[in-house]
Amino acid sequence: IQQALIGTGLRLLRLIGFIVTIGFTAFYVSVTTFHYELIPHTMLLNLVESRSRVPFPPLYEALLMETTIELLREAGARLPTKIGQTIGIVGGIVIGQAAVQAGFTSNILIISVATSAIASFVIPSYVMSASLRLIRFGLIILAGVMGNLGLFMGIGMVVIQLSGITNLGASYLTPVAPANAKDALDTFVRAPFWTLVGRPTITRTPNSVKSKMRK
Repeated sequence: IQQALIGTGLRLLRLIGFIVTIGFTAFYVSVTTFHYELIPHTMLLNLVESRSRVPFPPLYEALLMETTIELLREAGARLPTKIGQTIGIVGGIVIGQAAVQAGFTSNILIISVATSAIASFVIPSYVMSASLRLIRFGLIILAGVMGNLGLFMGIGMVVIQLSGITNLGASYLTPVAPANAKDALDTFVRAPFWTLVGRPTITRTPNSVKSKMRK
């Protein structure tokens, strides 16, 4: 069992990875398409310079690079271990550098896509990671069409869908929705073990105290 401080740090890191995975590239597309005013002036000059030779709008550019990353990921997963790792690393570097030099994409987008891809490996569940990659494509399309409005609309649709899912009679988002402060004590942070004396309220058991904690 991890200590409270270490467990909390790892959970927060995974939460950050979750947010970066689904929203970083989509936010880049939204900002570079509709919301230039959100970018600081000095950074905006670098962004305009990096995109000056790119013939595609940010939406097509992001979809092209995200698809390329997914192809490399799937190819590496189905090759022998050593060859797959080499293909993933070398292929990503070579294709990214070649795409920037050929003017197909900007170097800032390469950083955004690579960061999102790396953050997806922080998610401990492979099934959840694969789902988040599909959600990322949807958010990129919405961000490219409607900007930040589309981005937050897409996130809202995902939250609504998740809130309607039940597992063994409990909401999928428990204890966040419906909110339960007692059960949330060990959700986003790792509470000290000695404070976790009660069973989750969703279990509806006659004994609310864990057996090892009862005297």
